[in-house]
Amino acid sequence: MGKSLWVSVFIILLLPYGPSYASDMRSPVREYRDANKLFAAGRYRDAIPLYRLVLASHPEQVPLGDVYTRIGDSYFRLGEYKNALPAYRSALESQKDAERPSTQYWIAFCYFLMGNDAEAAAEFLRIPERYPSSGMWVGTAYYWAGRASERRGRIEDAAEYYRKAGGNGRSTQGLFALRKAEAIKKQ
Repeated sequence: MGKSLWVSVFIILLLPYGPSYASDMRSPVREYRDANKLFAAGRYRDAIPLYRLVLASHPEQVPLGDVYTRIGDSYFRLGEYKNALPAYRSALESQKDAERPSTQYWIAFCYFLMGNDAEAAAEFLRIPERYPSSGMWVGTAYYWAGRASERRGRIEDAAEYYRKAGGNGRSTQGLFALRKAEAIKKQ
């Protein structure tokens, strides 16, 4: 048999497997799974380009909000809060309402960790304003808005936010926040 015949036989034998194998290799869903494995292994820097590839192909099976959140989480864990912000903001645009309070929290926390306390407080306060029925996110947002305000020297604001975080004072966190509100007023 000639060389061209062997090539033809080889192609014919692989034809049923070739396209599916090739498409599986380039599957955005597979890239997303691989990126998640890297993320779980703490290899955030390696995961980010794979998440970006998923965004470029935008598969229906993978919600965009999830991909943007993972990019934001990767940058956050790398301590690159400024890079995490655009990813979290993009996640907000494509998430369902129930997912937004936690993403809004991480946006605010990025500002807090960058030392931009005015912006952090404003971002934390968006949670009770926009998502008032989001449960623990509301109290947590008020608490951290209090911390950011306290760092800015805005004692009255801080005390108010701590009181709101404390709610009825039935939980350990609520009691802590209420004690913090009282302590800050005595300063």
